[in-house]
Amino acid sequence: MLTKERRDYSLTGKINDRAVPLDDDYIEDQVEATWWHPTISRKELKALMQRTDGSALRHFGLWIVLLIVSGYAAILSWGTLWAIPAFLIYGTIYSSSDAGWHECGHGTPFKTRWLNEVFYQFSSFMTLRESVLWRWSHARHHTHTYVVGLDPEIQVMRPADLLKIAMDFFYLRSGPPEVWRIVRHALGRPNADVRSFVPESELNKMYWSSRVYVAIFIVFGVWSLAIHSFLPMMFIGLPRFYGGWLHQLLGLTQHAGLKENVFDHRQNTRTVYINPVFRYLYMNMNYHIEHHSTPMVPFHTLPRLHEAIKDQTPRAYPNLWAVYKEMIPALYKQATQNPDYHIVRDLPTTANAPKSAPNGAASRPSTNGTAQETLAAQWVDACAVTDIGEHDVIGFNHNGKVYAIYRLQGDQFYASEGLCTHGQTELSGGLIINGCIECPKHNGRFDVTTGKAVQHPVKVDLKTYPAERRRNRVFIHIPE
Repeated sequence: MLTKERRDYSLTGKINDRAVPLDDDYIEDQVEATWWHPTISRKELKALMQRTDGSALRHFGLWIVLLIVSGYAAILSWGTLWAIPAFLIYGTIYSSSDAGWHECGHGTPFKTRWLNEVFYQFSSFMTLRESVLWRWSHARHHTHTYVVGLDPEIQVMRPADLLKIAMDFFYLRSGPPEVWRIVRHALGRPNADVRSFVPESELNKMYWSSRVYVAIFIVFGVWSLAIHSFLPMMFIGLPRFYGGWLHQLLGLTQHAGLKENVFDHRQNTRTVYINPVFRYLYMNMNYHIEHHSTPMVPFHTLPRLHEAIKDQTPRAYPNLWAVYKEMIPALYKQATQNPDYHIVRDLPTTANAPKSAPNGAASRPSTNGTAQETLAAQWVDACAVTDIGEHDVIGFNHNGKVYAIYRLQGDQFYASEGLCTHGQTELSGGLIINGCIECPKHNGRFDVTTGKAVQHPVKVDLKTYPAERRRNRVFIHIPE
């Protein structure tokens, strides 16, 4: 039997002195330079990244209808044996709010920002993920996916706790601590791990958000006591527990049993084919390699992204049984014999993407600071006008520094520093949306005309530079 001590997965533990803020230089040096990215043309990826309200409205509209109908059936069946299947269906649909929390947290389902935020807030409450905390937690998860001591969302730690995994099919081991964490935050008492990834400026928002959650639960608890029935709690809070089986069934397929501490999502993340009902409730998150490698792609185009890059990734699992047939023995071995054991995915030999153009970014022209400088000492010839289409972005290297050049309508050109101030990701892989550049890593946005940070998780503005068209070239003004 296993005799090794349990690993320290805390973000401030002694095994890890690298737990740093998301804007630390460590990210640029150790993460962005090494993560694998698929090879896909900028034109194709830009089409896949486009947002639309229609697809998300249809999805969430049907989801709300299913929630209301199943809830009404559950009320009618209360006090009979029919209540068991009725509440199981309602709870399963209710718990699928976790997929809505996830997608709306990325800001990708809807084109309209406030719709993303509204559904994010409601889904966060339903799935018991306080919205401020988990926005920053998930940003860290995407920065340091499955890296011990840096990723706060590692679901199965080693040695694998098999009892915990089983109990969490009804959220019995992870749920109560999460509820207690909400209570602690309502009291203004976050622990050191939370402080390591939630900015100080966001803590007060987190406290008040947690207080709203607690207040709602108190209201429903008092209501239940007043009518001498826990029926109200069967519709708020408890569904995340008794209906959480599908979330656990699908969520385990994302990373469990795979390799830790590797900068390649093909080795620490899975894609699996599932039936249409599960895929609907899961919002296509079964395409998880695709999601992690290119998080700006909305849920409804992930299947198309999968088709475009599947020759660069391990073969997708044909069904859930294929995943669990491989995963269960691996987790048992981690629990009882060797915590270092992991499943090894075979990588295609043709899947090496150039690191110079991550996430579909256009290849960057560059200068040595003298050869292409003309007309004025500080105006630098950056690219041809035809290199950048309307409402698009291109990267540019000059004297070892990365810049981003944007084109809005016609000849409206703008320029800024080329790395996101939050995660040091190259903005040339991003998408122009309503005059803003959206970072391809964590979906933060900057106004391209001013550099102002306008959407979480970015907090620090971009430095901007004048840009203009001169004949068939684009110049930017870079102070010496």
